[in-house]
Amino acid sequence: MTFEPRGPYHGAVEALRSGAPRWLAAGLVLLLAVMVARALTARAAAGYDVGDQAVVNLIVRGRANDIDVRMWDRPTVLVDSGDDTPTVTRRETTFGANRGLVLQVPAQLVPVRTPDGVTTAQGALPPEEFPYAGFRPGRHDVVAVDAPQGSRIVLTVPSTIGLLVVRVGGGRTIVENYHGANLVVIQNQGRVQITGAATTAFVQMNEGTLYAADDAFERVRVRGVGAHDIFERCRSREIQTTSVSGSIVYDGGSFDPGLARFESGSGEIALGVTSGAQLAGRAVEGHVYTQFNARTPVDQHGDGDATAFVDGGGPLVSAITERGNVYLYDGSLLGRRVTSPEWRQLHQLFATRRTASPPISRPRGESHVRERMIRP
Repeated sequence: MTFEPRGPYHGAVEALRSGAPRWLAAGLVLLLAVMVARALTARAAAGYDVGDQAVVNLIVRGRANDIDVRMWDRPTVLVDSGDDTPTVTRRETTFGANRGLVLQVPAQLVPVRTPDGVTTAQGALPPEEFPYAGFRPGRHDVVAVDAPQGSRIVLTVPSTIGLLVVRVGGGRTIVENYHGANLVVIQNQGRVQITGAATTAFVQMNEGTLYAADDAFERVRVRGVGAHDIFERCRSREIQTTSVSGSIVYDGGSFDPGLARFESGSGEIALGVTSGAQLAGRAVEGHVYTQFNARTPVDQHGDGDATAFVDGGGPLVSAITERGNVYLYDGSLLGRRVTSPEWRQLHQLFATRRTASPPISRPRGESHVRERMIRP
């Protein structure tokens, strides 16, 4: 049997040979793009190892900022800033003799407005001292982060942190599950949201909303100008909240024995508790409204003064407003039926201000943060 020789193969081999350089070039370009993207991500996420009871200072200037603060069990401060490049410095500082173990809060001028919104004069928030809790004297690692306006930052701090100070011009600041010794948040306007915290805290919010939910405060001091302070399902041993014109709602919460005082110049104050407490409300130019079950004794001393003994009484909790109203009740406003026009305004305030912000816009490359650490 004879076989006829086949002719040379001209088609596909030549096409493959001619196309190979183009495929190779495209692959190299794709690989280079991935490497550049990873390099940019690595530069954006920086980690700094610190010792026990470290101090972290975060300063974010201007408005339109988006700040997310978290906690983890690693001894590392992680700054993930996406496309932004904040200035980060690391040093050691001695606290104690020359640098006290208290926060020095300076006086602050604030506008004084009439009920119709007209500014008539300048008042002042007085200076204060806020002692830190469980903060040892001596040398501490300090990580300082200084960021420009419009920053998008995810800050992750170790669970052994001694002090976290967050100063933001404006925007949205979210602090999740913070269990460090001390937390300080000072923000001019926007929204501050603190959830799942167990700490000692100082918060100053001038305009906007402070929303705190599912927190356990050993001691908390909140002061502000026109911001509304909303607490939901919180437990406090010592709490002092004051506002010039903002409203205060402490809903579905509880108190351990200690100081508990809420004051506002012209805002509403609402206290709703889920455990034993002695609630005392006073409205100088307004009214004190109450809603309790039949077993709760209520002593009403005129329109602007009332005391309620919830579940047999307990820690004394006082609420005082000059030109607003005070609302005292048991449980939560959620699901509570609005039975009178006096309570509708409170329900609307609570429903509007407690609404959580949309999920934070994560900086680019955050998924690589926990796998790659940059040491100082």
